[in-house]
Amino acid sequence: MAVPRLFTVLALVALATPVGAQTALRADAPRVLFASADSVKTDDGRRDRVVRTVTYFPGRGEYVDEQVDGAGRVLSRRVSAVSTAGPTPQELELALALVAEHPEVAPRIARARGTVRVEGGFPLVREAGHACGPGGRCVTVDVFETAPGEPARRIRYSIVDLRTLTVLDADAHPQDDSNLAHPAARRQSRL
Repeated sequence: MAVPRLFTVLALVALATPVGAQTALRADAPRVLFASADSVKTDDGRRDRVVRTVTYFPGRGEYVDEQVDGAGRVLSRRVSAVSTAGPTPQELELALALVAEHPEVAPRIARARGTVRVEGGFPLVREAGHACGPGGRCVTVDVFETAPGEPARRIRYSIVDLRTLTVLDADAHPQDDSNLAHPAARRQSRL
């Protein structure tokens, strides 16, 4: 019975992701995190198309936010080592699967008596020197169990490094392993 539960969780993770999102990610390949096109009015009264793209380059640990006009001219380009952009569908699919298949988490999912959900994808940004610091790309993933008439029970809170495509911590602590935006998190780092 343990094996079918794990396969059910993994199937739900795969089915919850759009079909186009089921492309294999590579740790060394750039990823477009966001792209949009807009029609704008130029100074001379014409309409032009502007495309904005945010791309993550894992090998360099850089986020490039670029705007290009209809003729291909770069209107603006900003390079940063930090971003709070949420995961792409492909990144989220992989993060959820990595946690569900992790050797510390999979047996707990198999032993659960209620319905198990693997959810998350909240960006995690930490201080310099931390794997989730500048240049990194991390998300948090929650694994919890629900049963009728009982409150949800957390099975695991995990941190996934989308730069290296690995689970950094399969048993993280939500109070300690949080974003730098949280004042208490500025003083410490567990990883």
